[in-house]
Amino acid sequence: MAGPQGRSKPFRGKKPIKDLREFKSREIKKSLVHRARLRKNYFKLLEKEGESTPNDLVEGDEKRAGEEDSGDDDESGSEGEDGTSQPGNRVKRNAPLPPQRAPPPERRQKKPTNFAERSKLAKQKKEERRLKKIEEVRARRQILEKQTRDREKRKESLSKRTRSGQPLMGPRINNLLDKIKEDMK
Repeated sequence: MAGPQGRSKPFRGKKPIKDLREFKSREIKKSLVHRARLRKNYFKLLEKEGESTPNDLVEGDEKRAGEEDSGDDDESGSEGEDGTSQPGNRVKRNAPLPPQRAPPPERRQKKPTNFAERSKLAKQKKEERRLKKIEEVRARRQILEKQTRDREKRKESLSKRTRSGQPLMGPRINNLLDKIKEDMK
């Protein structure tokens, strides 16, 4: 009988994850923490160098846009002695771009500002819905009436009999042919 010393397995690292969902959630958590840490360190580095952070970029976009358009035209290709560009240009290249918002779609109508216009539009829409519903009901009734008329005609033609009381075969055959035509469509 060998004791626990003889059966010990070598250390293989972390336990394998049995649940895929748990594994995926750990991976997502790890990546989020990693990104947050990188971002935090990056902003600290920017502050130490005295450069603007993305929050400052968003606030000062209008000021800088005017300055860049007027003064940087002739100096855009010049670099300093040490091979780096001017500090203002370095901020533009290294700093992440501020989040861009998509322009609002132009086809969207502006909502009326006062209550009277809004209530007027609401009444118009309600009236249109009511008229549409009435039309649908009318069309449905016409279809039902036509079906009942056809059913009555078919019933009369199928119930016709000869003088001796035998049923007429012509209408029955025509009825069967009509059913076959409908099935073919």
